[in-house]
Amino acid sequence: MRFLAKTLILPAILVPAPARAQDAEPFTGPSVVAIGGVDHASGGGFKDTGVLYGGAVTYDLGAGKLRYGVEGEVTGSTRKGCESNVAVTGDRSCFHTGRDLYIGGRLGAVVSDNVMLYGKAGYTNLRSGGSYDDPATTASPDFKGSDNHGGYRVGAGVEYNAGNFLVRTEYRFSDYDGLAGGRHQGTVGLGFRF
Repeated sequence: MRFLAKTLILPAILVPAPARAQDAEPFTGPSVVAIGGVDHASGGGFKDTGVLYGGAVTYDLGAGKLRYGVEGEVTGSTRKGCESNVAVTGDRSCFHTGRDLYIGGRLGAVVSDNVMLYGKAGYTNLRSGGSYDDPATTASPDFKGSDNHGGYRVGAGVEYNAGNFLVRTEYRFSDYDGLAGGRHQGTVGLGFRF
């Protein structure tokens, strides 16, 4: 009888232990996040605002109040615009923002059971395109092309943990080689932590 009691009680004690350990360390493990927000950039005579959309994958570790991890992200933007009379009267110069790839690190502090504050920094790579049309020439447009621009991104955010689901709000600034000005983004992310 004593053997039977030990056989039934021991598994009951061991089975809940992983769940308790996971609950004791929120904001750890892998997550996937859908991202949306506002995308604003200026420089080189252009100022424009668009809608940012995309997704991110993160993996966070840590213990106590400290969290650290890596993050990868792919986004696109509706940001585009045109300017007239740039070099000569009647000309038109247009641009658009393409995909943006990001990889970097996160460092956070858990401030309550459900809230973490974090900072981030890393490498970002933007694909942008543009065209130029001079009405005095027969070709239309005179120039059209795209290019990749590497740079850095820094940001800060707040993450709210609701069980396996999460919500993030974030501000970030990106600066790219070969492009004047900077890029400011405010985002909201909805995700799932495994």
